Amino acid sequence: MIEQLARPQAPWALRLIPPFPAVAQRILALVNDPDLNVNELSELVRMDPSFAAELLRFANSALFGTRRKVTSLQLAIAMVGLDRVKTLATMVSLNQMVRHSVRKEGLRKVWVHSLVTALIAEEISRVSGVGRESAYTAGLLHNLGTLGLMSAYPDEYSRMLEVSNDFGFDLLGTEQDLFEIDHCLAGAYLAQDWDFPDELAAAIAVHHDEPDSRISCLDSLVQVSWRLADTLGYAAFSPKREWTWEELMAFVPHSASTWLGGSPEAAQAEIDERLASVPR
Repeated sequence: MIEQLARPQAPWALRLIPPFPAVAQRILALVNDPDLNVNELSELVRMDPSFAAELLRFANSALFGTRRKVTSLQLAIAMVGLDRVKTLATMVSLNQMVRHSVRKEGLRKVWVHSLVTALIAEEISRVSGVGRESAYTAGLLHNLGTLGLMSAYPDEYSRMLEVSNDFGFDLLGTEQDLFEIDHCLAGAYLAQDWDFPDELAAAIAVHHDEPDSRISCLDSLVQVSWRLADTLGYAAFSPKREWTWEELMAFVPHSASTWLGGSPEAAQAEIDERLASVPR
């Protein structure tokens, strides 16, 4: 497992990517403050209407089974929890970053694939010893480099995906040829540049490495989770190698949780139901 990455010089391909929103950075910093004041956090959330709306929508979703509509940001923060507030702030900010290319079919596939990977990673974390929120966030952001490159070069990146899929080109190699950086290293750079945890940046950097042992850390968790998402039919692009459900589940501890430990069809049905309740 890579615990810390040396921060590289800014690659030219990432210079057109907008900076991480200042309000979101302040939210993330405030949530990590041990002397957090919830009133201060709710006032800061109000400064970003998009995030406030998503937070309330999430608090009122079927995931929490509330009988009364939640209209207070303070109550929403208490219900959702600070860890998920951090994840939501990141998700909304990335949505804002890529919204100008949201109609691209490739981008929609990447978002769905990322959400499914996050749900799978969160479920596996129950039996792997990896923190639940770290697992969800890493699953959600493992293709951060793809989102960044696609937001900066929506037409060029979409065409590259089409050509790679049609002719079976290696995705990482094609990205290197076109942008002089692949989406794994691009994502790791952005994660560091935006002051995300080194553990997250490291997991992003190696997520295309092949898993070789039972899941025990964030790196291997993400490596298995996105491949499981692919086997269930949520692939964002053609993989270099086709894995089977059985091969990948061999890396998951035997005490796998209820829905993931069943058949692929049952897992897909559960994911489809959960996707309807996840803000995106």
